[in-house]
Amino acid sequence: MKKKDILIEIGCEDLPSWSEKYFNERWIPVFTLLLEEYRIGYGEVRFFTTPRRLILFIKSVSPKQQDMTMEIYGPPAEIAMDRNGDLTPVAEKFARSHNVDTKHLLIRERKGKKVLVVAKHEKGKQTTEVIGEVLRESVNRLEIPRGMKWNGGDFKFLRPIRWITAFYGTKPLKISLGGVKSGNFSYGHRTLAPSKLKISSSVDYIDKILKNFVIFDPEVRFEYAKTEIIRKTGNKNFTFDEEHLKKVIATAEYPVIEVCELKEEHMEIPQKVVSAVIMALNGIPLSDKDGRLSKRYIAIFDGTGGEEIKTNYQNVLYAKMEDAVFFIEKDLQTKFNDYTERLKNIAYHPKWGSMYERVQRFHKIYEVLTRFLDFNVEEKANIKDIINLCKNDLSTLMVTEFPSLEGVIGRVYAEKQQYNSTVGAGIEQHYWPRFSGDALPQSREASIVSVIVRIETICGFLLSDVEVKGSGDPYGLKKVTNGMMEIIWEKNLDFSIREVIGKTLEVFGHYSPESEDKIMDFILQRVDNLFAGKDISPGIRKAVMSVNEENFVIQKEKIDALENFFKTGSAKNLLVPFIRIANILKQAYEKNIAFGDFEESLLMDETEKQLFSFYKENMTISELLEGETRDYKLFIQQLGKWRKIIDKFFDDVLVMSDDVKLRNNRLALLKKINDLFLLFADFSLIPIVEVEDA
Repeated sequence: MKKKDILIEIGCEDLPSWSEKYFNERWIPVFTLLLEEYRIGYGEVRFFTTPRRLILFIKSVSPKQQDMTMEIYGPPAEIAMDRNGDLTPVAEKFARSHNVDTKHLLIRERKGKKVLVVAKHEKGKQTTEVIGEVLRESVNRLEIPRGMKWNGGDFKFLRPIRWITAFYGTKPLKISLGGVKSGNFSYGHRTLAPSKLKISSSVDYIDKILKNFVIFDPEVRFEYAKTEIIRKTGNKNFTFDEEHLKKVIATAEYPVIEVCELKEEHMEIPQKVVSAVIMALNGIPLSDKDGRLSKRYIAIFDGTGGEEIKTNYQNVLYAKMEDAVFFIEKDLQTKFNDYTERLKNIAYHPKWGSMYERVQRFHKIYEVLTRFLDFNVEEKANIKDIINLCKNDLSTLMVTEFPSLEGVIGRVYAEKQQYNSTVGAGIEQHYWPRFSGDALPQSREASIVSVIVRIETICGFLLSDVEVKGSGDPYGLKKVTNGMMEIIWEKNLDFSIREVIGKTLEVFGHYSPESEDKIMDFILQRVDNLFAGKDISPGIRKAVMSVNEENFVIQKEKIDALENFFKTGSAKNLLVPFIRIANILKQAYEKNIAFGDFEESLLMDETEKQLFSFYKENMTISELLEGETRDYKLFIQQLGKWRKIIDKFFDDVLVMSDDVKLRNNRLALLKKINDLFLLFADFSLIPIVEVEDA
């Protein structure tokens, strides 16, 4: 039978703007997994959302499940058969329990023993019979956030379901979900085409809802909205937050663009405050190519626009602007540093107390960092001011009303009350980067405070036994750690992360070696993932990180040096001898060979004497790895000097000699050389294939 496409549309009351991301990440993987578990063949799966419908297109779906043969294991043959090979009552009972004749019993080997087996053949059912079961089970496996119930039932979904449209090709499917049965109908746009639409197939569905003002593909809606913004403004050079636009058009099945305008007095309010007010009302602030806020901004409506609707929207926004002006004036009646006391009334964490207590931890972690990093008098004063004030705006009216202005309002208020621009910018930028690719803090002081806040966050939540597994990261600790690493690398913050983590745990009053290791493992996994994202090979990552897990600046410098070295094409020529040394020592350790200390007097072969002399003459290479003058690039270049003598040693000298003293001494000599290079990396962790492919 011919494969056909499946369409399932679930019509709901208004869905939240994050529905698309949630269902794409959580539901679709479960649904496709169940298709495989139910042995239903399928092609491409496409999923779309609008504010009031979830739409699933599955291409080339098999008309029936695959047939299946299943073997059921029974009793051991030794009790199911007697000495003559005849079946015992145990075997007969096993056969009866599965409704088969004893002549159909098979013998198979399982875990080294022979057992009786029943082979059951199950013919596949029609896909139309089981697809409803797949749908229900996939939804039941979901954890629906803030799920809703309706009609007095126990079924939960993100929003109440109002209709279901389902087809296999041209055949309507009989499925139900949450007490709602599927039909051969759908609906157009809520206001532009609210009538019921009769559907005859999945192809007919697409045609009819598009003609009835439903742009069901979020990507198409996004591109349509961008085109309309350019057309309506007559300016293709305007810039805007595209991620915010995606969130806004998620609330419209047929976005209508209107160009609105701010009052002249609104342009005197700080730009970011104006933008936040517009965005709070699902508007789109526009900026010129230099980042200056335009008087014009975009309002997006679902299906219906026009002057009256636009005027009503602008009036609401003007009122919000007046509220913002009032809040700012009211907030500024209190000195900004006086807001610190109010932080005692803002809960941060049930285990770690108020936001005020959190800020006190920031100060203590800063004192820990001063043991590793040098700061001049001005930097120290700025850092202390930034820490003192960085959370004060949380207790202001303005941030209470517009949470997205957290940090921004702190900068505005600090600068209005005569704090210098470094402190003001630091209050705002200690939140940076907020997401991957976001700007990093500009000043050293802001960078330090951002790192302090992130260390406190990581330690606090991991001490609270927060689980971060796979895609599950409810408190964004992966993002927090990634941002910390980008700052450390960009600003060259050269300190031991393990020691700082240990001291931070003491600040929390919960130090233990196990907690320290747990947090270090989490951070190191994020560092490894970041290097992997930069296309650093696994061998290079392991080789460097295995010998230095505490200083991320040194790690990155070494990895960059090795990566650049590999790009020159010289890796095979220079690294293979050192990998051979590391590997032969590794084999000796695996064989539990205790070779002891090196003794020069036991050198017998002329070549091994030459190797030891070369080692003594060149052991100062380790100085290239020390202090602020370290030069990893030059260190790697110096490896070239060692190639010839090491190759000659392996050609002329039998390391694993039958003479135990000679063998042990030669291994000890190789260990001295390997120890020298272990100061840089463990070359045994770089597979030869990576070197040869470089």
